Amino acid sequence: MNMITLGQYCTRPHGTQCTRCQTACPHGAISFSQEGLPVIDNEACTRCAVCMGVCDEFSASTTSARGLYEHLKKVALAGELVYLTCKENVFPGLEPARNVTVLPCLACMPAELWTLLLAENVPLCLAMDLKYCDKCTKAPHIGELLFSRCVELAEARTGNQVRFDRVIPELTEEDKAAAAAGNPSHRREAFESVKDDALGIVNGTRHLKNSDTLKHVYRDRERNRMRGLLNLADRKAVDESLGGAKTQRVMFPSHKMLLESVAACDQCRTSVEILASATDADCCVDCFACTKACPSHARLEANDKLDYDPRYCIGCGACALACEKDAVYFVEGTARDVLPDFVAHIDQLKAQATTAKQAKKPRR
Repeated sequence: MNMITLGQYCTRPHGTQCTRCQTACPHGAISFSQEGLPVIDNEACTRCAVCMGVCDEFSASTTSARGLYEHLKKVALAGELVYLTCKENVFPGLEPARNVTVLPCLACMPAELWTLLLAENVPLCLAMDLKYCDKCTKAPHIGELLFSRCVELAEARTGNQVRFDRVIPELTEEDKAAAAAGNPSHRREAFESVKDDALGIVNGTRHLKNSDTLKHVYRDRERNRMRGLLNLADRKAVDESLGGAKTQRVMFPSHKMLLESVAACDQCRTSVEILASATDADCCVDCFACTKACPSHARLEANDKLDYDPRYCIGCGACALACEKDAVYFVEGTARDVLPDFVAHIDQLKAQATTAKQAKKPRR
């Protein structure tokens, strides 16, 4: 795996002085070109992917933040508890279970990704011993600081919690046999634990749980329960809500995850803070310098007028830096306050989808 830059999500060429990636890099492997774009020193880079967790401009050669989301969602859709760990916690000889995702560093997941997964009720569990963060050579010190802050922020936004376990579930002999037999869908059951087994001994039901037939019943019931808890964002509704905007606008991946979180979780509407630009009409002289600087094209010139779509604004400040008349300022507030039309449109689309679904149900 190598780290790559995408070239379209960096705000520095648009006039900002953002250095988040350089500041976060634990080994000083990031510098900036004459044009302001980030450059990775592959000799110094440890492939910790921390830069991917702080900026959309970075991606791994094998996956992206969106690709990681799709993978974790598939695990959840299989009715599994989604375990996350890092390479530092996986020792030689340990073969993690199929529902364990091993990351170079947990800080490679941006806060927006943690938020979206929790907003959709994806059951996340950190399987690790934090003492190894101190010994980590990939992202010493800053890795734990960043991912713990991301988790804390996502939990506050959604009201849901990330579980924690010091033990990484391992691939069982039964799993290995099933894989050898060509049955990749066989997985370790996330709900089985020593605690459950002890309870079974106390109340006398352990012999029932040891029944192969009943094990399948419990397994299917638990999987269905975990699937039922999911509240996956209706991406179609979000895309339809954005469909009225001009195609030259650029939706930054992490910003879209925040919008999808708002669509999936009611609490996110009043807990996700959004920073968006606004224009003082009395100061604006329609020079459109802000439109030329805006990296997401939230600001566009249309028919000699400013066309602004706050849904695309990432609050980078490039427009304010470009405006010589100080006509640009910023508004910070919840999604419901800053993007009321977006929230209302999502509600309308979801209500229509619910009505259409109910209409298709056969009458008894």
